[in-house]
Amino acid sequence: MNSLELLPVGFIASYVFILGLCVGSFLNVVILRGLSGEEFIFSRSRCPKCLNQLKWYMNIPLISYIFLKGKCAFCKTKISIQYPIVELICGISFLIIYLTFGLTLKTLFLWVIFFLFIAMSATDIKEMVIIDTHAYILCAVGILYSYLNLGDVDIIHSLIGALVGFISMEILANFGKLFCAQRMFGEGDSLIALGLGAIFGYKTFFIVLALSMLIQSLCALPMLSYKACTEYKKNLSYAYLSAFAFIIILFLIDYFKPIENQFMYICSLLVISSILISNLITILEEIKRKKEEIKVVEEEKFNLLPFGPAMIIASVACIFYLPQIKSYILSHFS
Repeated sequence: MNSLELLPVGFIASYVFILGLCVGSFLNVVILRGLSGEEFIFSRSRCPKCLNQLKWYMNIPLISYIFLKGKCAFCKTKISIQYPIVELICGISFLIIYLTFGLTLKTLFLWVIFFLFIAMSATDIKEMVIIDTHAYILCAVGILYSYLNLGDVDIIHSLIGALVGFISMEILANFGKLFCAQRMFGEGDSLIALGLGAIFGYKTFFIVLALSMLIQSLCALPMLSYKACTEYKKNLSYAYLSAFAFIIILFLIDYFKPIENQFMYICSLLVISSILISNLITILEEIKRKKEEIKVVEEEKFNLLPFGPAMIIASVACIFYLPQIKSYILSHFS
């Protein structure tokens, strides 16, 4: 019996959580210095404001932030809340992966994958930038992950998935030029798709992509509606809210379906669909007007929020719940 198996699960779990916090602390350096282009492996941590090098006890994950009350010990500048959030997310992620898959090679690879997931999400949220190196490493790790039979696809499907993922995102991104004279997604999103295709294969990648768009819609449509309302464009605001409501109803309507009255059920769907179509026309007319004015404002895009985090969230869901997601799709849309 492996000596590690003799240790209490709680002890190992605590160690894994602390390990995740420490990795999260290093991840913060990777994120910030990756954006600034600085070297991050050998240079010591320092305050980005006063540039004083930090003592070792100022770098204890979570604890230092709490005891320093979120301020630099030297210049008293407020420390970004990003630091404890990234550390905590990394610690919790490592712990959940361990509790789900145990002390296995798969767990080790998933730790690396989640490390890259968090890094790419953070840079995308912070600066709407995906660092190419992170995406290329994710692709390489995904291919090796499949080569070692740790995932759900073999090496051939992994390579095909990477190619399909990248090409699909490029097609979708350029398709946006037909409506609003600019890419629907950034170049970095295509690189993320390259890595996700390598991890999941092309079939599951399309599930990830569909979930990503759903997540993006649920987040972006209310924000677009609020923005339109503040600009006194109430018809447009109503159109965005209707599209948002339609998505919610689409997934909930089966739970309220009158079992003995299928005719009313079908009529309800037709009415809801007609409302959605009429409001989509309003949205498309607004986009067309903006395009004709040659004044497409960045915030007016459907991609109001960075799309990378939505892809990452969808990927995490598929890593843990892919069978349940496939079952739901088959039961509701087959």
